[in-house]
Amino acid sequence: MTTSRVGAGKLFDIESPMAIELRRIMIRIGRKVDLDRKRALMVTSAERGEGKSLFSLHFALVLAYHLPRRILLVDADVRRPVQHTVFQHPLAPGFANLLSCESKIADAVRSTKIKNLDFLAAGDPHGHPSRLFGEHKVRDLVAELHKTYDVILLDSPPTVPVSDPLHFLDAVNGCLFMVMAGQTHKDVSKRGVEILRSAGANILGVVANNLGEVLPYYYDQKYYGYEQSRKKRRA
Repeated sequence: MTTSRVGAGKLFDIESPMAIELRRIMIRIGRKVDLDRKRALMVTSAERGEGKSLFSLHFALVLAYHLPRRILLVDADVRRPVQHTVFQHPLAPGFANLLSCESKIADAVRSTKIKNLDFLAAGDPHGHPSRLFGEHKVRDLVAELHKTYDVILLDSPPTVPVSDPLHFLDAVNGCLFMVMAGQTHKDVSKRGVEILRSAGANILGVVANNLGEVLPYYYDQKYYGYEQSRKKRRA
């Protein structure tokens, strides 16, 4: 069987053009951060609507399918959570509740129908998401989760509207930056990257979403493209 079930009516073909492209991204990232070791990755974008949550979901499925590792997908966007609706799990307890010490990991992490893949919903920030972060809370939580999980994938908020992703940087080994091909304004993308770089982020690469709409001759299905981040040359 090449189809993985995420929830009722949700199908993912592990041999589809999109899955193959995601596997290429996995291989390239693995060469940079060594996925055979304990690793945490963050997926973000400049603004909302660029497909970061869909990418995070599909990438987690590919990691779980191809790596003999325990994978945890974390919905770290506590302001606009979405992943719990895909997995058909309650919103809370979750990420926010673990950060505020209102819940235990064993009560918040949920299993999925996918082998090697577990899920942590966003949780309930009780109306004060900005108070959850700081004092290395995310770093400490990720370290605790690493006692069980090998690769932790954080579906992060976008970088331009909120500062939340900057609190995640000391907890992850690198981040992937999403752009919507043919839609994301260049200046907005540049601003998002500048915010990450100014905070010392290890940007592993840029993932272009929806390339099938912009380059219809390239593939007859929508999929992701990947470009390694270029470091600025020192003068």
